[in-house]
Amino acid sequence: MAAEKSSRFVILYASQTGNAEWIAKNIHQEASERGFVNECHVMEELDKFDLSKENVLILVTSNTGDGDPPDNATKFFRFLRKIKSKTFFSHLKFTILGLGDTNYTNFNNTAKRLERRMIELGAATFYNKGLADDAMGLETTVDPWIANLWPELAKVCVQKGKDDNKQDENIIESVKTISINDKAEMSLSMETLNGQSVDKKMSIENGNKIILDLSELAKVEQFTALPRIPNVVCKIIKLNEKKNINSSTLPSLINTPTPIVNARLDAVRCLTHPEALKRTIHLELDIKDYREKLEFIPGDSFGIIAPNNEKLCLGILKTLGIDENEANQEISVESVEGTELPSHLRNAKSTSIMELLRYGVDLISLPRKALLRLLAEYATNEEEKKTLLFLCSKQGVVQFIHLREQVPTLLDLLITFPSCKPPLERFLDVLPSHQPRYYSIANSPFVNRDLLHFAFNIVDYKTPDPYNVRKYGVCTPWLDNLSGYVEERNKRVPLTTEINIPIFMKPNPNGFAVPSDISTPIIMIGPGTGVAPFVGFIQHREQQIIAEQKLNNIEKTFGEMWLFYGCRDIEKDYLYREELERFSNHGILKELLVAVSRASNAGLNGNPKYVQDLLRKRGQEIYELLDQKNAMIFVCGDAQGMAKDVNDALADILVEYGKIQKSDALKILIQWMSDKRYLRDLWS
Repeated sequence: MAAEKSSRFVILYASQTGNAEWIAKNIHQEASERGFVNECHVMEELDKFDLSKENVLILVTSNTGDGDPPDNATKFFRFLRKIKSKTFFSHLKFTILGLGDTNYTNFNNTAKRLERRMIELGAATFYNKGLADDAMGLETTVDPWIANLWPELAKVCVQKGKDDNKQDENIIESVKTISINDKAEMSLSMETLNGQSVDKKMSIENGNKIILDLSELAKVEQFTALPRIPNVVCKIIKLNEKKNINSSTLPSLINTPTPIVNARLDAVRCLTHPEALKRTIHLELDIKDYREKLEFIPGDSFGIIAPNNEKLCLGILKTLGIDENEANQEISVESVEGTELPSHLRNAKSTSIMELLRYGVDLISLPRKALLRLLAEYATNEEEKKTLLFLCSKQGVVQFIHLREQVPTLLDLLITFPSCKPPLERFLDVLPSHQPRYYSIANSPFVNRDLLHFAFNIVDYKTPDPYNVRKYGVCTPWLDNLSGYVEERNKRVPLTTEINIPIFMKPNPNGFAVPSDISTPIIMIGPGTGVAPFVGFIQHREQQIIAEQKLNNIEKTFGEMWLFYGCRDIEKDYLYREELERFSNHGILKELLVAVSRASNAGLNGNPKYVQDLLRKRGQEIYELLDQKNAMIFVCGDAQGMAKDVNDALADILVEYGKIQKSDALKILIQWMSDKRYLRDLWS
């Protein structure tokens, strides 16, 4: 006899940047339209749901850091850990959608951990999990996973008043009737567009036209796998047309896990030669007025609230026909009846359009297909409408990839498709939240408790051929501008002006911090700006040694410190060279090993090119540190290549000197990560 279907289901999501929240709420909305009774909650809202009384569950989660759970999943994981009964969820059927990035070794670790724990507690899956990869585009997995969810959900959950998804049928039918064989301006080939001076001299506020090869569009008879038209959620209420919101102060709509303080910009130092491939800056923030709020140790990180570029915002306002007066009037963002505001807009109760653009939404991240689908709805030019539908359809996937390669801003999209002028509320429905930027602390409080040091590369680059469009980050050019574009290398320049930077401390649950036990040996691997937190580690250990010596603890054992560092050119971008060589000369660093990737002999005749080559070269000593002295491993830097290569090198060392299989070596490294003996602070 078939099992009785559940009358309802619950969706729980955990989201760091807003993607998982947006997807979960879209599943919730579409499920309701399809006749499924359901609720949608963030995982941390434990008081709003009771899984002991639910029979069907959908989990949607992203990751943060190196496969760690999002901040708003912490309480839920704690709840799951406390459960002892292996049959606690024996009544529950579930599925899970994970949003991850294969640039990180622990791909979709949060979703995998959740699935494993739910099964351990007796739950059974009713539909295979989906593991989406941001490196390839989340939609590649998310869209078909959701499309195939509905028949599986109908097997375990009651579906009332099914409407056969008429909206999607109508969309496809309307596209079928559009003539798409006529020549039009938007159907120029990539070569023709590239022959024009498309945008290479255009400034941020003017935007850059996107290069598209639409030769395949003429062959398409209908578009399939189109995303749904995004739901209407947000509405803007004008509160006081005579009251202007002062955009010079930090808006109240910003949510952070710890309190925001204004730290004064105290000093700047350029760490690289003017001819270096990347420009790297070291900044010092004065925090003496916030000692109690900002306790830290080396390895901790903090967030900076940096606004979107003002010229970019003004360009968007101009393109949408919103004048400066309207942009600064007091407004409130409310939800349409029966919906719920995105979490990043819940505090937008006394704000302005300009504040929303500068601090509320992300204007430069890779566009979702849902945004293109929305623009298509508001395109008054038929060729633009067809192009946008093509880009977000199955038939246009190649050109969608090319579009993403150009890293278009919202303004770039608007000037490429000038007939698209949705009301601002609709953009609030689909744009991700504006994110803080996080930086590792590069000093020890034992050296100076009143300052926070950190280092960063200025994000300023060109998109690949044939586009060659200059692109900028949000935070690093802003900080470079505020600190005066200092160019002289390794000269500390005090800043006397009162420039305050809004910052907050980031919780550090993964334990990436200098060990409290000074006898613990430390292997530090940090090429490029990944070395910054290790400068703080070494400062900290040096001060601990000095303190013990003052107490005449001459027999105290101090763990060895090894640093594996990498740069491109030893004369142009060897960061913190003076400090590191001093630490080495004074014996604080047992080994300072530097790989120079652009050296003439790099990679030749056994000469190391990258940090992983240095590790292999010193493999036996590394193995002895790990096997005999229980050393800890810290890796900081790029997740895309370095972290994987370092992980492989460590595994090879365990294989060669531990005489074990590669599969066993990888299991050991995973266990060390779990034991917080092998810790990584990575970014992509």
